[in-house]
Amino acid sequence: MNRILLASLAVATSAIAGPYDQPYSIITTDRARSADPNLRPVIVNRVDDETVMSNNRAVVAPGKHKVTVDLPPRKGFKATQNTFEIDAMPCMRYNLAAKLASRTTQSWTPVVRSEEAIGECQAKFKVANAK
Repeated sequence: MNRILLASLAVATSAIAGPYDQPYSIITTDRARSADPNLRPVIVNRVDDETVMSNNRAVVAPGKHKVTVDLPPRKGFKATQNTFEIDAMPCMRYNLAAKLASRTTQSWTPVVRSEEAIGECQAKFKVANAK
């Protein structure tokens, strides 16, 4: 009886494991101001067709991910959306933005404005990123 209870407890514990229980990556909006007028903040909408619910950031397992971002409306233009792929490395944060083709058009492309190591993740999982 005790073995069955322990086995079911082990299965239940593994089923509730969170995203921080293994090496992870973070895909988020770049909040830093830019001197480039064609660089705009985006809204991280979906990763792998899963809606991003918390604070414009997604915690994902390392690997390739399909990311959908929205460029909010600006004067004279409606909101638009773009999907692209990121190959996320373990224990890295990816800060996203939109690069306008021109301030007078609706055309833009999503960009990874910066990448930074997540020190806490690297220390916990003993991961060293080499670029």
